[in-house]
This record gives sequence, structure tokens and C-alpha cells, in this order.
Amino acid sequence: MLLKLLLSRFGLGDKSVLCIESRDTILRAGQADGIQPRTMEVLKSLGLMHEISTDGCPVWEVAFWNPVQQKGGEGEPNTGPRGIERTAIVDDVALAARYPHEATTHQGKVERILEDDLLRYSGGIRRSTTLLKVQIDEKGDPAFPVVAEIESPTSRRRTIRSKYLVGADGAHSTVRRCMGLKLEGEMTDHIWGVIDLVVDTDFPDVRRRTAVHSDAGAIMIIPRERSMTGDFITRLYVQVPGDVKVDEADIAGTTKLQEFKKGYDDARARREQVTVESIMKQAQEAIRPYYIKQREGTKVEWWTAYQIGQRVSDRFLVRDAHGKHRVFIVGDGTFQRPFRTENVLTDST
Repeated sequence: MLLKLLLSRFGLGDKSVLCIESRDTILRAGQADGIQPRTMEVLKSLGLMHEISTDGCPVWEVAFWNPVQQKGGEGEPNTGPRGIERTAIVDDVALAARYPHEATTHQGKVERILEDDLLRYSGGIRRSTTLLKVQIDEKGDPAFPVVAEIESPTSRRRTIRSKYLVGADGAHSTVRRCMGLKLEGEMTDHIWGVIDLVVDTDFPDVRRRTAVHSDAGAIMIIPRERSMTGDFITRLYVQVPGDVKVDEADIAGTTKLQEFKKGYDDARARREQVTVESIMKQAQEAIRPYYIKQREGTKVEWWTAYQIGQRVSDRFLVRDAHGKHRVFIVGDGTFQRPFRTENVLTDST
């Protein structure tokens, strides 16, 4: 959307640039929520920071909590739950910047801000349109060698040619797959639950970005903007117990590969068992002796359970036969992070 907006501002209209999106509307809830200082600078230069500055939640500090260091008597081992204590508070942004903080807000708001401005210069985004496949074919038309096949519910399949293609199509990138690009890096069966909601809690750092490590597990607290009812939203990242890290180098042999696949399948089965209730129960265990719970009378905004696959594309661009860059991979299209997601407010998955 940002690329389409920039090109449109530079005078390239809808006849020159086509931006497609498989979803039929902007994101209603969930997904990414953090905006970095450099991104805010870019949005400021485009005149698009006002709503984020006024409605977003600035994040100035990061707090770290760890298990209480108990000391037993001489010769006596430490026993029993230790609880947690704050061990540090540091600046969220360590370097000098125009915006010395992060901001958190709903990804759908950022999409809407971009699209509202985009409509001043063009017809916007072509939604409900899916990229089926793409290839480089210089024989048909060497000036427009990128051949893409797209489809939407209201029209049959179409084949279009272009000079360039930019793929920002997520963890399961069709562009990356069609270009034969590989994912390299670390595979894990770590499982985390993520939830956006209004909480009641006596935890003192709920409005700071906070990393909690306890005997019961780990959680990350992200303060968010206000909801439509005026209540502050909180995002919780909650570690699901029982995950085991597996490095790619450890699964080179056939036997080890089978063991990994079994472990990955086991993790996937555990992921399917994650619920809102289990996420909140684990958060409560990790944050003791404090309490945290969903505020009565409020709805969960969004939640997800995901397995982490921290891998990155081996290349971010593809050249034609003459060495000219034609296809570019950007954004989440470079990474693999499979997950399942549920939007409680709209009952969609």
C-alpha cells in the first residue's frame, strides 16, 4: 500500500500500477501493532502521522521482570514458587531519533490511513483478488516479461504482463514460491498465544512494554491504544509450555528428520488446543503474585496461536536473462511464520 501510494503521488496512475489484495476489506482486528521510530518518520514526511500521534499509544520504556532470587538457609535448597520482581527499566528507543519511542495501534488503522490518502491519487487497492502464479517470460514481450495470473470472485482468471512485480504476500508467499526462492534459517516448535483485550490487573507495569520471565513461563505485555468504548487495550504474548527448540543442523539425518517432523506435528497438535481460556490461565500463572484477567463486560478483540518458524528468503530479488531486476520480495513475504487466527468480534478465521 505504501509503495502504491508513493508511486501514485509521483504520477503513476492506475494504468501504470496495479495493487491487488486477497482480503475484501482492511484488517478489522489483530496482526501487527507496533510502529517503529523510522516508520513514523516516513509517515510524518508523507503527512500521515496525525492520527497515530493522537490516537496511538506511545511506548517509552521497557520493563524486565524475573524470578525473585530467594536465599535459603545454609545448606537448604530454594523450594516453592518464587514470584517475580522488576529487575530493570530501560528506554524503548536507545538511539537519538525524531520519535524517541515506538507507537502501538491497530494495523487496520494504518491500512485505512494509507488507503484514504491513496484514494486522493488513484482508484486504490483492487481487493478480493488473488495472485495464482507468476513467471518471467521474455519471449512474449521482453519489455514486459513478468507474467502474472490473477483471479477474483467477480471476474474470471486474467493474465497480465508487467515490467516489475513486488511481492508482499505474507508467510506463504506465492511470489516467492513461483520464483523458486528458498527459506533458510531456524525451525522451531515454539508455540505462543497472542491476545488483544481489556484487562483488570494489579500488575504495576501493564502500561509499559514488559518482558516477564518466571518459573511458570514467559509473557510479553504490549500497551495498546483505547478501544471504541474508551478502555485501554492490552496485548499479551504468552508462551505455551512444552516447546522445544530444534535447529536445522540437528535434523540433517533421516532419523533426526523424522523425529523433528514428529515433534513439529506434536507442536501443531498442541497449538490446536490453545484457547482464550488457556492463554489467560498461563498468563496468570506467569505473572503471580499479581493477577490479570479479562475485564467483565468486555469482549476479546482478537487472538491467535502460532508456531514460530524463523526463516528468511535466500534472495529478495529475481533478475531477467539480461540481469535486470524484475521481481522483488518484501515484508512478511521474506519470512515463514505459520499461525492460525480467530477474530472474535467478527467470528472469522
